[in-house]
Amino acid sequence: MKLEITPDEIVEDLSDLSIAIVHLLYAGGTTAVRGKVRFQKELFLIADYIEKIGEDAQFIPHIFGPYSESAEISLDELISLGLVRKSGTDYTLTPEGVQVWKMIRDSFSEDDLEAIEDYKAFLNDLNLDEILLFVYVTYPNYTQESARFREILLKRVPLAASLYRKGKISLEKAAYLAGQNIETFLDSLKR
Repeated sequence: MKLEITPDEIVEDLSDLSIAIVHLLYAGGTTAVRGKVRFQKELFLIADYIEKIGEDAQFIPHIFGPYSESAEISLDELISLGLVRKSGTDYTLTPEGVQVWKMIRDSFSEDDLEAIEDYKAFLNDLNLDEILLFVYVTYPNYTQESARFREILLKRVPLAASLYRKGKISLEKAAYLAGQNIETFLDSLKR
C-alpha cells in the first residue's frame, strides 16, 4: 500500500531553502539548471541576496568555491518527492514541481523573485570557467579550498573578455575580474 503525499502537505513542510530551489528551477520558463556546480553557484548568488536563504544554506569554501551541503540535501529531497527531475546533469521541475511552484510563488517578494530570475539568466548560459572566475574574484573568501582557483586566475583575462563580449558584465567589472585597470583591459580586448 503506497502512501501518497498531497501537494498541500509537501508545501507545508518545505523550508525557505527548498522553496528558493523550486523558484530557481522555475525561473526562465523552467529552463534546466545544468549541473551541480552551476546549481550551487546560482543558489549562492541568490543566498547572498536573500538573507533568509543564506542563513539556511550556510555556504562554505569548497573545491569549486562556495558550497552548501544543505542545498544539496534539499535538492535531493525535492527529487525524492517527485518535484525535481535529474536528467544527465540537468535539473528541471516535474509537472508536480510546477504545481507546487504555483502554490508557493507568493512566498518571496517580487524583488526576490526577479533576483532569482536574473541570477539564473546571468549564470545559466556561461561556461564553468566563466562562472568560477566571476565567483572566485567577486567572493575571494570562498577560494581557499578551491581545486581550480590558480588555474582560473591564469585564464582570467580571456575569461573576463568573454563575459564582457557576451554582455554579462560592465567594462569596469570585466577589468576588475581580469585584474587590470580599464585602459590595460581595453588593450587586451583589442589583441
